[in-house]
Amino acid sequence: KDAGGTEEIPDETVKLTVTSPPFLNVVDYAADNWLRCWFNGYDSVSIDSRITADATVGGWQKEMLAVLEELFRVTMPGGWVAFEVGEVKNGTIKLDRHVVPLGAEAGFECAGIVINQQNFTKTSNIWGVDNNAKGTNTNRIVVFHRPAKNEVKSEIIGGCQSCSDQKKTG
Repeated sequence: KDAGGTEEIPDETVKLTVTSPPFLNVVDYAADNWLRCWFNGYDSVSIDSRITADATVGGWQKEMLAVLEELFRVTMPGGWVAFEVGEVKNGTIKLDRHVVPLGAEAGFECAGIVINQQNFTKTSNIWGVDNNAKGTNTNRIVVFHRPAKNEVKSEIIGGCQSCSDQKKTG
């Protein structure tokens, strides 16, 4: 189902969401997940047509804003969202830098960004990926927080400075 429209979930009822939206149009999710779909009784081809796979950052941001607004609606005050994205286009586009302002626009505070630098395996080397120059080389988990109604807005400390910087620079 489209994560931007989950009307069957009541307002402010979810304590934690962990999600990873598509990284623009750089991954063939249907092909990569055909076995998972088959095992769960889904047709990967029909699902493929409903997956957000915009080629432009602007189009992707429009879709992600709708998702983040929906996540804000369903997240209870004091709740959290872990929104995992990566870098694309040979590392020239870091999607966390584009999603932090969207989360703020939706009403969330950015509590931090966890960046996991990939370690390459034999499987990566088979595909010719061995030097942090091709593919998605980092996972970037943007941690959003929906402040409780009586909660004082958190101050930016330590590792959270990158969220503040990204709000300013986009």
